[in-house]
Amino acid sequence: MSLKPEQIKLITLSLISGCFLVLDQILKKIVQTNNSDSFYLIKNIVGWEYFENYGIAFSLPMPKLLLITLIPLIIISLFIFLLKTKKKKFLFAFSVSLIIAGAISNLIDRVFFGFVIDYFRVFTSVINIADIMIIVGGLILIVQGLKKKQ
Repeated sequence: MSLKPEQIKLITLSLISGCFLVLDQILKKIVQTNNSDSFYLIKNIVGWEYFENYGIAFSLPMPKLLLITLIPLIIISLFIFLLKTKKKKFLFAFSVSLIIAGAISNLIDRVFFGFVIDYFRVFTSVINIADIMIIVGGLILIVQGLKKKQ
């Protein structure tokens, strides 16, 4: 049985996104077990610190029950959207898989701890690799959408 190119693409993207998800979870475990340790390249601007994020992006508040209910629905919707899209371009599929993996990684934290563990200090925010995956995936989608309009 040989795989079709489309199947190979989805498997490859899933593996890449999955590796980022695993890396994020490993870093979260490291910072959680050493939560009193901080390290800064530029004092209080860029560095490594433990932060419990009870909100959504940029720590905006949102009820936990709503998050635990909505996030899986969004993940499933994105996954179905990815599977049903005909002629998936690599960048499109990659961006959606990054968003899905990032959302899953942060959902794991919410389910097990009641908050998301963030660890990279960047100016006034503390983020994690999952957040970066979601942001990069979203930016790729936006740029690709703008290119289509031109």
